[in-house]
Amino acid sequence: MYDRYADLAKFITEPKELRLVNGSEVYISREEDYNIVVDLAGREELLEHLKPSMIFVAQHLFELDNMAQKFDRLHGGSRRFPYFVAIVYIDGPYIILEYWDAEENTQFDVVFERQEGGFRLNSFGTILNIPPDWEQSAK
Repeated sequence: MYDRYADLAKFITEPKELRLVNGSEVYISREEDYNIVVDLAGREELLEHLKPSMIFVAQHLFELDNMAQKFDRLHGGSRRFPYFVAIVYIDGPYIILEYWDAEENTQFDVVFERQEGGFRLNSFGTILNIPPDWEQSAK
């Protein structure tokens, strides 16, 4: 399952192609590919300002998703990760991925903080305040 969002050709990385749809959403992947949107949620006027962040998320979504899958596996999840990224929220240094279950009517958020040199996983669903060394402490 790792690297399932690694095909950058399926993402929109040209600023001029990022446009509002459905009132507050901006597709960062083609509908026929992953169908992932960034929801500006009342901040539509910031579209131009947020385009670089949207492109950054599109270019690094595979890395964020891999981290979420690894965290799930290390904390009791099954080998199969039946969730997919549906909606992304960008709030300053925070990137929030809203995962939807492919089989049941379930959804949850995974929050990352963009930091120099990478990302920090802050929360996974109801698991909050994840320590920076979660990979080592889970072993």
